[in-house]
Amino acid sequence: MIALIAAMAAGNTYAAKKKTDDAPQQRTKSEYQFKLKQGTPEGMSRYSLTLYPYLDSKVLTLQGHQVADVGNPITQIVFNPSGVNFAAITRDKKGRTEAALFDPREENKRLDKFKTKRLGNPSAFAYTPDARMMILATDSAIVYKLDPKERKPINRIKAGITPTVMLMSPNGYYLAMTDGHNVKVFNFEEGNERKAWRLDETVNGIIFSEDSSMFGILTDDGLLTIYDTRNFSLKQTVDDLGQALAAAFNFDGKYVAVATSPNVIEVINLLRENERDIVDVPGGVLSDLLFLPDAQGNTLMAYNVADGVNAKRMYGLEPYYGKLMADEVAERMNEWLKMMPGESMADYQARVNDKTRAAQQRLFEDEISTNLANNLLSMSAVTLGKYDRANQLLEVDFTNMPSILLPVPETDLGSFTNGDDLQFSDAKYGIMPNDNFELIYAKVYNKANGKSYLFDNLERRPLSFMEGDDNVVSLEIIQQQQMEEMKLQEIRQQVIEEAKSQNVISDHTNITVDSKVSPEYDANGNRILNYEVKFSYEVEPEFSVVEDFGPGKYHVDESGAASSMLAIVKEAFEGDFAQYIKDGKKLRVNIYGTADATPIIRTIAYDGAYGDFEDEPVRQNGQLTGITVTSKTGIKENPQLALLRAAGVRNFLQNNVQNLNRMNADYNYIIDVSEDRGSAFRRITVEFTFVDVF
Repeated sequence: MIALIAAMAAGNTYAAKKKTDDAPQQRTKSEYQFKLKQGTPEGMSRYSLTLYPYLDSKVLTLQGHQVADVGNPITQIVFNPSGVNFAAITRDKKGRTEAALFDPREENKRLDKFKTKRLGNPSAFAYTPDARMMILATDSAIVYKLDPKERKPINRIKAGITPTVMLMSPNGYYLAMTDGHNVKVFNFEEGNERKAWRLDETVNGIIFSEDSSMFGILTDDGLLTIYDTRNFSLKQTVDDLGQALAAAFNFDGKYVAVATSPNVIEVINLLRENERDIVDVPGGVLSDLLFLPDAQGNTLMAYNVADGVNAKRMYGLEPYYGKLMADEVAERMNEWLKMMPGESMADYQARVNDKTRAAQQRLFEDEISTNLANNLLSMSAVTLGKYDRANQLLEVDFTNMPSILLPVPETDLGSFTNGDDLQFSDAKYGIMPNDNFELIYAKVYNKANGKSYLFDNLERRPLSFMEGDDNVVSLEIIQQQQMEEMKLQEIRQQVIEEAKSQNVISDHTNITVDSKVSPEYDANGNRILNYEVKFSYEVEPEFSVVEDFGPGKYHVDESGAASSMLAIVKEAFEGDFAQYIKDGKKLRVNIYGTADATPIIRTIAYDGAYGDFEDEPVRQNGQLTGITVTSKTGIKENPQLALLRAAGVRNFLQNNVQNLNRMNADYNYIIDVSEDRGSAFRRITVEFTFVDVF
């Protein structure tokens, strides 16, 4: 990884030829080349910012250092999403396969070998996105779910095929697999088959988009077929892809990269298929590619080349403006739908109804899209087109947007001779289904005659073309949620007053509760509604060392703020909110533990109150990683301290809010280590998502 970041800082350039309906264009992007003395890699696997190429029996770093020599030629390697191990499937000269687990942090350290006599000959391997389960396919046509620590089967899926490739969707819903001609997708949790295809062509790749909404099948006839994962109906086909050797979606799903031959990659805008960037790959050995972020969050495309790996910064990829807008609109609407302080239910119902909600969403869409457009008019040449006498509309053309029809009386037409005479103000922009911007409103002043004209297309089709009515929560449900949030606030106030009377906290601690209803689709494609409740707190910096965690402390009862917050959780879920706690129903709990940057000079003793953690999957700074902390080794680093603070919350919930134990609960640790020092950076937050409760 160090080599990758250092090389990116140095930077080289290459010319990419753009294949469009227009003439080819030239673009310059940064290129980073990594030469391997061992030869040409046959493929790559990735953990975080780190790429691991492999060839023959060797797994390497980009610097060419050997991670492992696994003995026989590799058919597949897959890295654990937390980075603590990787699986390698190999094939010997007699065609026998083997699957083994290795530690990438120590050269040639084999952790385990999967027993083939009992399970069958391994054919493919995968991990769940949360790293809490391994998946092994064998020639028995059975896919085994394995415990990641014991490495023993805990469940199985009858696949009916012997897959050579398996792939989990990023949301953990789907397990996809192929044997080269059959493709199957399973609901991973239930083990039932969602969709199956039998193809005459050879399948060269299966891919999921980052948001898991799309699934692609790449075949050697040069076709990429994309399906909507809600119901696995056909969404889009992309053809003319040559040999179609490998493919990958970029992070927001607007683009897909395809190796169309051993020396060419095409990067295709899925919303405007005629826009294709061509990347030449000299040497003619290209067989694998993927996208990854760099240390600054830029998008890189990596692929194997002769005797090495290349990584290119993809500056030419436009953001998916429609998704950016949809996300921000949803966030703003969630805030707008909340009851205001002191607002009665009658006043709330008068302010929030179907008509006002639709109008407010449209206002947000127009405002956000206008901000994203960044004044496109100032970068456009304006020309005048045809005039519609029947409707008295003058065509006004732009070089970077669709034309508009401006209402102009025929008597004024003589003064419209030059587009440069037109001055635009109060411009508003919208986003079209192809993710291009369009002008939807503007005041237009003609210098030639001193008159102003109005273009108003605010009633065009709104952004809801992306989501439809399926993303709308009924007002009845929202009003119910708002009433319950009022109850939450009452519980919060009662607990806070009691904690203050006992001098556990003071007015310098602010505990907040928040809730919302969020629509989602389950792994069977059914629309469901989830209830999300978030508890958090802040303590004024000069009081946090007294009312929150002290240095090196991790027990919940050592923080007045944390223990008071969890008292609210207990009171709520054992009282009015017990209606959402149902036997066997899904519950997702995200626990955020934090630590500051104060260095740990001497090892802090860990009393083992929450058990020992060995490579525990933890999300830190947006990336899954593995953290180990035991009573024997103690606490030596701040991430360990942050994990224990989060683990303390889980321990409290399981021991003190026992009705939560009736649910099918999935606890996730999310930690953050601040770059700053001070007790103000030691707080915790907990989020509950009750799945499909309405």
